[in-house]
Amino acid sequence: MPEYVYVKNPLDKLSDAIIDAYASFMDKVKPGWKSKNRGRIEEWKLMFYTLNRSPLGIAGAVLVAFFIFLAIFGPYLAPLSYRTGLVLCDLKARLAPPGTVITIPHKDYCIRMGVHPGKFKFLLGSDNYGRDLWSRILYGARTSLLVSILVVSIGSGIGIILGLISGYYGGIVDEVIMRITDMFLAFPGLILAMALSATLPYAIQGWFKRHMEIAEILGYLFAVKRIDYPALASLLSVIIALWAVWWPGYTRLVRGSALSVRENTYVEAAKALGVSDLSIMLKHILPNMIGPILAYITMDLGGAILTEAALSFLGLGAVPPLADWGRIIYDGSQYFPYAWWLVAFPTLFIFLTVFGFNLLGDALRDAFDPRTRRSIEFKVKKIVAKEEAQEA
Repeated sequence: MPEYVYVKNPLDKLSDAIIDAYASFMDKVKPGWKSKNRGRIEEWKLMFYTLNRSPLGIAGAVLVAFFIFLAIFGPYLAPLSYRTGLVLCDLKARLAPPGTVITIPHKDYCIRMGVHPGKFKFLLGSDNYGRDLWSRILYGARTSLLVSILVVSIGSGIGIILGLISGYYGGIVDEVIMRITDMFLAFPGLILAMALSATLPYAIQGWFKRHMEIAEILGYLFAVKRIDYPALASLLSVIIALWAVWWPGYTRLVRGSALSVRENTYVEAAKALGVSDLSIMLKHILPNMIGPILAYITMDLGGAILTEAALSFLGLGAVPPLADWGRIIYDGSQYFPYAWWLVAFPTLFIFLTVFGFNLLGDALRDAFDPRTRRSIEFKVKKIVAKEEAQEA
């Protein structure tokens, strides 16, 4: 008798191996987990089948993976430090076009900067201080990734919690939370972020002096030298400012989904069994709407990078000598169009990164949609003989 089997491509087999490995690990930690969650495991595999058949989604995943690789390993791969200026070693280093080769002399100053005497090539050119643009872009990738993760993780966390509470309880609780949300949505978010970014750095600098260990942790995460720790205050002020304007969108999204999910019979059954409200929200309501939230978060990571770069371009984010894509564009705009590379290359990296997050988020939205998954399921199945099905 013929049966249906999946026709898998190499990406399907890779994703199956990853999911099966995770399921085996969970089964060892919690015996019986694999058998209890067999249906969930199959849905996960089908989600990846959907994602694997989206060329734009794969392109977005490649761009995002490339950006994450640069952010993690960039400071170690950079030829020079983000603050090393070679203009005192060779005057031709100032505003050197891409591909320029300069000669590093046997000078104590150059050696102290960690530059070996000999030839040095500016792959993407240099700025007015003779700093290697490629090195600063690599350091800037670390800054953009950390800022986006910190902003979206905290902002979405606040929004999800408030949205769950608002949608689940309703009534006066819902009214209070949603009116506060409306107040924040009515106020221009970028203006509020600009105001906070301009006023917070001075207070944060004083806080750093009292809690130097916090500055050291941030310096390690952002790959910043100790001498530049005070400059982190402006970067941290941007993160805090974006927290204040980032949560309302998630609150509305989660609240609307929670209002729908809470009417399902399994939620009513959990209430009848005496399950606590917290358990119902976290174990029954949130998991059933996590798909759209994850897709929204993925696209929002690109939005956070773009917003942080915009604030830095306006002079409210990273300050010299910190490497930040928005700040590099701002500094380079003073020499545009002569030194076009100072604007073109950071802009290109911002575009590709944000574009990648948008493509990946759109593909994830389709992967989490049950109707899309079902349509893909029929496309990856074929009828074969029972013997072939057993072999597959």
